[in-house]
Amino acid sequence: MNRFLFASLLTAAAFQPAIAAEQIYELEVQTDSNWTSIEIRDDATFVNAPPGQSMNVTAKDGIKSYTISPKKVHLRSRTRGDVTMNLFVKSQNNVLGMNICKGSPSSYTFIKSQEAKQKNDVKEKDYCETAALVLQLF
Repeated sequence: MNRFLFASLLTAAAFQPAIAAEQIYELEVQTDSNWTSIEIRDDATFVNAPPGQSMNVTAKDGIKSYTISPKKVHLRSRTRGDVTMNLFVKSQNNVLGMNICKGSPSSYTFIKSQEAKQKNDVKEKDYCETAALVLQLF
């Protein structure tokens, strides 16, 4: 009887739908805006760097403020100048929905994954752009 119960459980487990595992992806961000923000629109979240990797922020003229929460990153630099950073995102999906905002009309904010890139360079001040970024192709 125990063999029957074990075989039934094994068979039931084999036919359960597969749930996609959450993975951590690295994003590269470049901007020359005096402020920029990146907000995630879906179930993904920003996370700390996984073991063996680190998060880096480099600013030409220094950073005034930098905040990161599970859904949003906001960066304000001292002046308009080149800023580069890397971020890590945990997601079950292979497409990341985002709102990319920048503060200066002649500036840009550029986000890149291993598979795709998005650039907000519209000539408007305090402009936010809805974007989707492919994280990994299957």
